[in-house]
Amino acid sequence: MAKKTGKENSESLEKSKRARITLECSQEIRKSIRISAAQEDKSMNDFILSIVLEKMQKDKETAQSPV
Repeated sequence: MAKKTGKENSESLEKSKRARITLECSQEIRKSIRISAAQEDKSMNDFILSIVLEKMQKDKETAQSPV
């Protein structure tokens, strides 16, 4: 068995710290997500995650804003 390089070890460690989430949607929505992700040159995972993180940041900023 070949030894892993430092980069491969860090990538494996990073992936092992991730949790998997299942998203259920129609085939049409999945196709739209896939197309939108491709237009931004992102994987579907990265595309969806960026949207979720952006929404969470906006919600946090809104909650901290004085009324």
